[in-house]
Amino acid sequence: MMQSKGIVPDSYTYSSLISCMCKEGNIEEASALLRRMEECGLGPTAVTYNSLIDGYCNKGELEKAFNCRDEMVSMGIMPTVSTYNLFIHALFLESRVAEADELIKEMEAKEMVPDEITYNILINGYCRAGNAKKAFSLHDEMLRKGIEPTRVTYTSLIYVLGKRKRMKEADDLVAKILAKGIMPDLVMFNALIDGHCANGNVERALSLLSEMDSAKVIPDEVTYNTIMQGYCRDGKVEEAYGLLDLMKERGVRPDYISYNTLISGYSHRGDVKDALRAYARRRRRSR
Repeated sequence: MMQSKGIVPDSYTYSSLISCMCKEGNIEEASALLRRMEECGLGPTAVTYNSLIDGYCNKGELEKAFNCRDEMVSMGIMPTVSTYNLFIHALFLESRVAEADELIKEMEAKEMVPDEITYNILINGYCRAGNAKKAFSLHDEMLRKGIEPTRVTYTSLIYVLGKRKRMKEADDLVAKILAKGIMPDLVMFNALIDGHCANGNVERALSLLSEMDSAKVIPDEVTYNTIMQGYCRDGKVEEAYGLLDLMKERGVRPDYISYNTLISGYSHRGDVKDALRAYARRRRRSR
């Protein structure tokens, strides 16, 4: 339509289309459009290349993503902090921590300043790798640099504390968050509930459910499934089964994980009849 009206697409037009194609997973089409853009004498920007890099990273094709980075550098287009964020995130997802560390050193050598997103990616990555010490040192570094941690930051730290069986510290961290005027969201509450349930404190998880009500944060199926798993881990399958009715009252639809948790709990206890009852209820729900 633009062409029929004699309006020539510019760099912004092409970059927008490339970004859209990459988000839809059509990376090869986006790459072909980049070539057309260049043929028209329009120079791509770092934002254009970042879209392609993001697309390749999302598909797990890191080699092609790095090729894009090399191409942009050869054209005199310098990678931005966002470029590095994309690579660091993708490397952590593939547990390639050493390579992510190398990119951080590369940023420092180029005197590029990490932003809030960089720190959140790093903290989340180290938390999932189980390195609580490194994650908290990065949190402290954020504060020293005047970068305020977000809910995403705190949720990652709560997650690693739960994995390290340090729930007293997790509760203390939440108290500090509240003192700052930051109200936990659903994801943060779920991380905290998961930590307490995994460490055998279902009662504390239930008290958090009440705190969610007070904060007007609506629990989802993940919240209830986590508590059900905690109950079943303690052998309290009847209490877990009772949560199905509570979920129904709250308008939360139990999913296959809810029922599989119950079936597993009853089976582990040797209650085949009750396991079949849970299975039958799951089948009725799925119809």
